[in-house]
Amino acid sequence: MKKFTSALLAAAAVVTSAYADGAVSSESRTGAYVGGNVGMANTNVKYNYTNAGQNVTASGGNSIADRTQNTNLDGGKVNPLFGMFAGYGMQVGNMYFGGEVYGGFDSAKVNPYNDNATGGAGGYWSATVKRTNFYGLAPRVGFFVTPSTMLYAKFGIEGGKWRAQIDPNTKTIDKGALSLTLTQALKDQSKVSSKASKNSISFTPGFGIDMFVTKNLFLRAEYTYMFGPKITVKQDIRGYDNTVFAGDYVVHKFQITQQTFKVGVGYKF
Repeated sequence: MKKFTSALLAAAAVVTSAYADGAVSSESRTGAYVGGNVGMANTNVKYNYTNAGQNVTASGGNSIADRTQNTNLDGGKVNPLFGMFAGYGMQVGNMYFGGEVYGGFDSAKVNPYNDNATGGAGGYWSATVKRTNFYGLAPRVGFFVTPSTMLYAKFGIEGGKWRAQIDPNTKTIDKGALSLTLTQALKDQSKVSSKASKNSISFTPGFGIDMFVTKNLFLRAEYTYMFGPKITVKQDIRGYDNTVFAGDYVVHKFQITQQTFKVGVGYKF
């Protein structure tokens, strides 16, 4: 955050100097505009899994409390993203009111849990969350600190399809011996990946700076925080030997948030 704030102040100083030298006009910034940007996203996933079902109480007469696993983990990863935006705004004195639509491509992929490299005596699965694209609508309110430099806040509503996937550790499933209760059919069923998708609409506020370097051309730097969706995946684990992992199924829960920093260029008509 300190680096972002420093970058905004430095950019504002450059544009303010350009205005003082007469390089940028002080005309109204009312009008439509389009632009593009690139940036980095820090995607964070809070992950939880819990086993449940009849077999939780199996093996040695242990109680449900003794056999139930309830595990919380965090995972995060920084990834690039690319986007475009278009909007319209009106300058009223030093204030600015407008709105824009935006969209782009995201390469977010977070793996908060992965023990698929574990040997066949005790591995469980790999849990992955990813997104490939996004789109949004954002009202904006700004204030011109100079005739060519505007600080603004945005209140975005962002959509996109998030996917969560559980890939079982097949070595562990194959390791378990066939029995009256652990059949090949159950093993084969538990080898299938479990998936869930969610087309979420998430609140994504942010703030940034627009800096006009010519009459129509402006540069932009922006930070946003997305309060992302919750996704639940139910996995059939009846094919696992219950001495490795007890239960009939596992409930996986993912809570997603994302912070982005973007820089871009736009053109006002």
